[in-house]
Amino acid sequence: MPVNNYFLTVEAGNLCPAKFSPEASALRWPSLLIVCLSVLFAATVNGQIIDPSASSRPQQGDPDFDASTDRRAGPQEQRETILDTFGIFQYTVDNPDSESNWRDSLLDGFQRYELDRKVDFDYATLGQRGSAAYPLRYQPIKRRGTAVGLRQFDLYQLDGEDLSYYRLEHPFTYLSHVRESEQEDSWTIAKFSRNFADGVNLVLDYSRINQQGEQDQYPSQALRNTHVATGLSIRPPGSRYSGFFSYAANTYEQLQNGGIVPASFLNNEGNNEVNNLANLEANLDETRLRYSYRELMATQYLKFGGKRDSLSGNEKRAFTLRHRLRYDQRRYRVSSEVISPLNGDTLEFYRRFPSLLIDERGGRNQIEHRIIENDFTLSTFRRGTSADKATVQKDVLEAGLTHILHRIQQDGDSTINNLLAHARVGLRPNDNLNLLISGQLNLVGQTGDYRIEGEGTLDLGVGGKLELKALNQLYAPDLVQQVYRINGETIWNNRFGKTLELRLEGAYTLPLVKIRAGLAYSLLTNYVFFNESGQPEQADDVNSLLQLTLERDFRFGRWNLTNRILLQEADQDVFRLPRLYGEHSFYYSGKWFKVLNVNLGFDVRYASSFRPYYFNPVVQQFQLQDFESRGFQYQVDPFFSMRVTRFRFFLKYVQANNLIQPEKLLYLAAEHPYPDEALRFGVSWRLLD
Repeated sequence: MPVNNYFLTVEAGNLCPAKFSPEASALRWPSLLIVCLSVLFAATVNGQIIDPSASSRPQQGDPDFDASTDRRAGPQEQRETILDTFGIFQYTVDNPDSESNWRDSLLDGFQRYELDRKVDFDYATLGQRGSAAYPLRYQPIKRRGTAVGLRQFDLYQLDGEDLSYYRLEHPFTYLSHVRESEQEDSWTIAKFSRNFADGVNLVLDYSRINQQGEQDQYPSQALRNTHVATGLSIRPPGSRYSGFFSYAANTYEQLQNGGIVPASFLNNEGNNEVNNLANLEANLDETRLRYSYRELMATQYLKFGGKRDSLSGNEKRAFTLRHRLRYDQRRYRVSSEVISPLNGDTLEFYRRFPSLLIDERGGRNQIEHRIIENDFTLSTFRRGTSADKATVQKDVLEAGLTHILHRIQQDGDSTINNLLAHARVGLRPNDNLNLLISGQLNLVGQTGDYRIEGEGTLDLGVGGKLELKALNQLYAPDLVQQVYRINGETIWNNRFGKTLELRLEGAYTLPLVKIRAGLAYSLLTNYVFFNESGQPEQADDVNSLLQLTLERDFRFGRWNLTNRILLQEADQDVFRLPRLYGEHSFYYSGKWFKVLNVNLGFDVRYASSFRPYYFNPVVQQFQLQDFESRGFQYQVDPFFSMRVTRFRFFLKYVQANNLIQPEKLLYLAAEHPYPDEALRFGVSWRLLD
């Protein structure tokens, strides 16, 4: 699984100030060089000071701890051998008997802190950290009954199913902070976990993204995203019972501007260079959003069998009965005020989308979605241990029923019941082979919808690794694709048919040359999308996507070059994605003064010419558009990162390419340019009690 690096932000301010007066100051090479040299000098001086008599000797649980060395070596000698784990295993509530190592001590990719860049392939945003996002590489959305269909923040969402629990020996705290262009722009994350008596594990997970400064925000643009989750895992030793209880809260508060008017760049000294963001003009002045997600979930297991054979020492087959009760309350609210009389830019926006102007004073949409879910599942499995001592399932056979009650309010009430049958079959005879097939069928509510998927991996050691995936699903359109209201008036009321989707995907990794090649093919019938008018439309034919991915790493002594390339071909009448997208990182990796691990280099990404999606803030959807086409684009980010035991630090200059070509801003969403160059830094700590 991908390595997760976390960063944190502790500053908070009033969301969405009424006025923005940004002052963009371009940092040039001399000042940037001074800052970098100052940081490097400070780091190297501090890195030389190690007191062998101090209490900093690595303890059990430290990533540098080595039991055989601990009896005879001091801290400085032990730190020469870096271990990429400190014995913490993580698992989720859906499959607590399958664990993975929790790793976070690597520097590789540490400087790419943005969630839209931490994923395997980048997401496009509106230029702000935490803003609406869509994947630049198409990937299917797994459907599960009735859905509202507002998914622009799914990249950031934290819920009980995704919450990680930990098997550990010592309590630990993970903290991280990223400061961006100014104090009001930051990202803060905190994680804490510890064990209590009788097999109880407590987890706290918090993160906040603030983008409320004035230097790198465009007019009428700001956001504050807050994510909080806590969980309690109860697994008494020797008991047949285990329970998981969690609470998750996600809140999105944003001021959106509908994009920057392209002509306003021409008023800025006659070119596209941004000297003062306050001089630019936005399409909308006051469009505010507040989404809140509140979830309570209780999952309980009762296990039978699974006792250990006294002769062979192996565990016998176990049977488990699972019950889940989940209450989920979601509120979506968008209000767009129109200053009367309409100014030229706002008027131009509503000329594009005349059906959205219901009242000259503005529009409002509010949806409340309450969910009560009951699930009963029976499974049988055999447990084992992987090579890295993580608990795994050698095989699993599972079947269950899920009832979901939906209560939806959108200027009117509606109640929907979904009854789903689901099953899963898994096989993992050893660490080299892993197969999993699962299925789902709607029995009541959207009757006939289904999803069948399978995935498998075969590890041949030096011969390479083969990964295969397949997905076939039939699903009904989302609520907002069927019905949408503004100020109580129905904007559209559609009766779309169901969409059929097929996806086949495979990848092969050859470790000898460190290359990974992947191929994916998607076929969609009756696909629903948002057209150039900002309204949902159902394609009347079959649409396809073909995707090729290539990954190759090179190492020349202490110099490293990592490469990831995406090639995709899709029907442009429905999909607007770059045909070529590349991510590369070239850096020096070494150890200074025997204790300081450092990476020094730059990241590059680029996209071929394409016509990007436009994000419509009134309907909160990415839609097709024909008013803006972007040519070849690229971004260069020089960086420095370092690590000393459990402390990490990075410094990077985002979009340094704007120093050479200040008029070439990055557009991954139409009329939403990424802000120009800026210096950013972040730190992270692991604290063990």
